[in-house]
Amino acid sequence: MIKAPPFNRNKKIGIVALAGPMDSAQVLAGEVYLRSLGYDVLIAPSCFDQNRYLAGHSDAARALDLKILFADDEVGAILNMRGGYGSNRIIPHLADFDFTRYPKPFIGYSDITYMHIYLNQCFGLVTYHGPMITDLVKNDFLTTGSFIKTALNAVPLTLNSVNFLSSKQGVATGITIGGNLSIICSTLGTAVEIDAQDKIIFIEEINEEPYAVDRLLMQLVHAGKIAACAGIILGNFGGVNQTEVTQTIKDILLPFNKIIASEIPAGHTMPNITIPLGIYCELDATKMEIRFL
Repeated sequence: MIKAPPFNRNKKIGIVALAGPMDSAQVLAGEVYLRSLGYDVLIAPSCFDQNRYLAGHSDAARALDLKILFADDEVGAILNMRGGYGSNRIIPHLADFDFTRYPKPFIGYSDITYMHIYLNQCFGLVTYHGPMITDLVKNDFLTTGSFIKTALNAVPLTLNSVNFLSSKQGVATGITIGGNLSIICSTLGTAVEIDAQDKIIFIEEINEEPYAVDRLLMQLVHAGKIAACAGIILGNFGGVNQTEVTQTIKDILLPFNKIIASEIPAGHTMPNITIPLGIYCELDATKMEIRFL
């Protein structure tokens, strides 16, 4: 896997819109916030355009913005504007671009999960499941601090006093992959289908009824992804009937006898800590730690 070097303060943070649109005032507020932290910023044109429920004039335009920011030597990291929907639509427009020539931190979550899996599996790039403009402007200390430390400064991440869903002890190891549960399932049967074999799969979701979480997890079960993975990290699953959602998760996942870390504050939550994807990870149920190496 290719891990980008730490962010160079002499370079810019590029803001890209790969999915849904956002009000221009919010985009500019994000720029102001990043500049207040001492970072220079370059905003891609699609961040200010909208075509129905998508950002930009077209799928091709959003894809071109991404390629330009990756290839621009003055851009040292790429931060997604927001999620929503649309990342899967740009994949056909990226076939002519070699991302391995321009490794740099790529940060986002939610619908951006599709791009994480694409960049992790097709190009071997380490990416970061972390906050976007919509989250950073909330000025949450832990969210911003984790974003800077893990994604920009590339400091190895260790999470302590982690809750583990199962009673199984020991250490599960593997490359991390995953993100939003709905988007992970949307990759099944496609050229970007998630490869969970011997991986640590990270999963988060928001505002899904217990039966919907059941359906999505069972889709991964029937696709063989849960049986194949080395271990599981569960992020935030908030928004709807938390107690019943948790029980649904236990009913489906515990019979696989995997080491399962849970209640990690990552995803559609605040704080929203940054999780490296495409990097070697150790789930240590004995020490109650997660180590990203």
